[in-house]
Amino acid sequence: MKLATFRQGREVRLGIVWDDKIIDFNAALRLLRKKSSRPETSSPLADMKSFLTLGARGVQTARKVETWVKKQAEGKSRAALRGLIFDLSKVKILPPLSNPPKIMCLARNYVSHIREVIGDESLPTDLLIFMKPTTAIIGPGDPITVPPECRELDHEIELAVVIGQKGRFIPLEKAMDHVAGYTILNDISDREYVGKNDPGRRVNWFFMKAPDAFAPLGPYLVLKDEIKDPHGIRLRLWVNGELRQDSLGEEMIFKIPEIIARTSQFITLEPGDILSTGTPTGTSFSTQQYLKAGDVIECEIEGIGRLRNIVKVEKPMYRKQ
Repeated sequence: MKLATFRQGREVRLGIVWDDKIIDFNAALRLLRKKSSRPETSSPLADMKSFLTLGARGVQTARKVETWVKKQAEGKSRAALRGLIFDLSKVKILPPLSNPPKIMCLARNYVSHIREVIGDESLPTDLLIFMKPTTAIIGPGDPITVPPECRELDHEIELAVVIGQKGRFIPLEKAMDHVAGYTILNDISDREYVGKNDPGRRVNWFFMKAPDAFAPLGPYLVLKDEIKDPHGIRLRLWVNGELRQDSLGEEMIFKIPEIIARTSQFITLEPGDILSTGTPTGTSFSTQQYLKAGDVIECEIEGIGRLRNIVKVEKPMYRKQ
């Protein structure tokens, strides 16, 4: 099952993706309960994080809604579904999670990327994690806005794990129980701050990774049972139609269960947390083909979908919030 956050008119809604359609989850659930003479037992879900907080109960409900809507669509009740199903092409797909509790990203989790960035054969012995703020998140079709002085803008396609069950000190063998599903994260970086201009070769992770719009996310949240082997799926990224990154997830140095178990030794993982698993070779840092205004970046992960964004130079101005 693929879930999405979308805008229809002025309303932001939670949706279930069905081929080239999207089902309004809350509206369909209300109608299903009305048809079955079941009273409302809870308030509509406000967003994806609210859905994830329900855990297995939320997934079970979503499956019932999907099955019911499909059955109605195949029968004579299609007219009753008006306003519940929309064409994907006619709605605005938003980031599946716009305000996750935490966005944690792995650096140097692919051998090929380590070689292209630092030219070293030695592998890390522990996770190297940095965090991005929620202001970095943008959705499909949104512009990656960068300041005019940015000259070394880079792309990094990554498989992002979305946490569905709260946990602390999670044992390795239980780690996958805490996964809700997967999405795509494009870890945008400003390589000026990678340390090459610093006498001590120190990397300024915040300036390099945290700016606004530096975490394109989406298009969908795919539940984990849809992807049997997340370490064996293909990741590809194009810039203006040119294939730049192409790899299989099994190249990860630290696999997903280990990432979850190790991270939970330090912090409590919560529903909606994002753990992005690193990127393979093919980044602009190695080729010196840095992104520029007008470039179109498309990220595709097998079984999840395609995330498309364009680079746009931001006009510097004071913004009162």
